[in-house]
Amino acid sequence: MKKLQSPSFFKKLTVLFFLTFILGFQNLFAETEKQHVLIILAHPNPESFNHAISKTVEERLIQKGHLVRVRDLYQMGFDPILSLEEWKRYESQAGETSADVKAEQAEIQWANHLILIYPTWWWSPPAMMKGYLDRVFTPVFAFEADVAGIRGKLRDKKVSIIQTTGADETFIQENGMDESVRKLMGIGIFGFCGMQVANHEFLMGISGKSYDELKVVLTEVDAMVSEWF
Repeated sequence: MKKLQSPSFFKKLTVLFFLTFILGFQNLFAETEKQHVLIILAHPNPESFNHAISKTVEERLIQKGHLVRVRDLYQMGFDPILSLEEWKRYESQAGETSADVKAEQAEIQWANHLILIYPTWWWSPPAMMKGYLDRVFTPVFAFEADVAGIRGKLRDKKVSIIQTTGADETFIQENGMDESVRKLMGIGIFGFCGMQVANHEFLMGISGKSYDELKVVLTEVDAMVSEWF
């Protein structure tokens, strides 16, 4: 007759099974927490502070285990001009979408979270970024409009914005410039497409800062993004 295992053996086996289950569940949860983050960068100078911001953000997200892709619009040579042909398709909501726009729309579909990084020029994004929004966030893809009204189609996606300014904090806040731009981007553009602007950060007075001060700002960006994700 086989010798029965002692109660302590079964107790250890039960504990081992429980721990294996918990660790497996934690690993599965960690996998589901990974985000697909698409960084969209618009600055013509590859040595600009905006590029340094993009690199800092990318490295921090990768370090935290997220999947990251970067679309450097100037480096890509993205065409920001909405042509007459595209405008007609925009109006009719019919016709074939151009290959370059399809490629960008596929990147957005891949992403859970978009991060836009750009300088402030005349209190607007650069024409490159505005043209990207004009050409890529089109009807059918980003929203639907008919007799029933307007419905955003990108409701499963979040957006964060990091924009640098030459103007200092005093001027910006005294004139309410930051809140105006937040409404423009949050309601007029991304809200229209059903997206949530999770964060909109202004890095103010950048053009007047020294090299050492800019390094401090990058440290702050690193900590900020770590909190966001």
